[in-house]
Amino acid sequence: MSPRGQTRVALLALLALVSLLAASSALAAVQITRAELNGTSVRIEGTAIANHTITVNGIAMGTSDSAGNFRVESNSFAKPADCKVSVNDGSATPATATLSGCTVSSPTPPPPPPPSSTPTLSKVTVNPTDVIGGTSSTGTVTLTSAAPAGGSQVALTSDNPVAATVPPSVTVAAGSTSASFTITTNPIGNPHSSLIIGTAGGITTYGIITVWTPFLFANGFVSVIPGGGGSGQVTSQPTGIDCTIANGSGSGACTAAFPVGTVVRLNVRPAPNSSFVGFRQTPGCFDASKITVARGVTITCQVGFVPR
Repeated sequence: MSPRGQTRVALLALLALVSLLAASSALAAVQITRAELNGTSVRIEGTAIANHTITVNGIAMGTSDSAGNFRVESNSFAKPADCKVSVNDGSATPATATLSGCTVSSPTPPPPPPPSSTPTLSKVTVNPTDVIGGTSSTGTVTLTSAAPAGGSQVALTSDNPVAATVPPSVTVAAGSTSASFTITTNPIGNPHSSLIIGTAGGITTYGIITVWTPFLFANGFVSVIPGGGGSGQVTSQPTGIDCTIANGSGSGACTAAFPVGTVVRLNVRPAPNSSFVGFRQTPGCFDASKITVARGVTITCQVGFVPR
């Protein structure tokens, strides 16, 4: 081969290696070990890509160290309506964590019903409750009894207009018990939830809508982590995961995205010097032979290989 041809082959090999490394990095996912809220103070700990900025709900709050460990804190954190936060290290797989010490509650305590027979608000529902940002949904208000002559007006608000907005009110026609309205959502960079709040007759209640990115709406993730100090290989059916465990450390495609609803089977092959002792039962991975992929969620499965 000519020197020019040899140079071209070397360049193509280098480009392929860079592409492989970029794909591997994109599959990395944040792992949350601690997430708690105390008043306006939040503390989140876990592991991520080494030396990367850690964002919480899209806001930079710290950096992981050279080993990938991180601990981020804030003393002026606004409680999310659903007590969940999205934690990311810049990869394609943000992690969602539920904050301990945080409770989901209605925006205002509902007062006792009025003593009259005037209809009050019974419920606010949302359909569908999960949408891609930019797609509309339908909200419905339902009264405790039929609206009187002239109809009944229900005031509407959204507690997170970045994700979803609603008209200021909707009128239930005379003789009817319900009315529908349009919920408009906006494209977002990370999943957001919004309370759709209705008030009528002295009663306030709400429904919840979650707005997703197109990719996270359509996909979920399965991730394999090592347990024990042995070695082996874990693959998946359908294909996607091809994770090599060597002396308790994982490498290769240990995290993969699959369409929502896909049933994934993990196949295990221990190394000659190791034994497979099973999978640790974790949420979503109680049976590694049939893992059902959930929207925007990373299901983590810990495989046990021990040295012989």
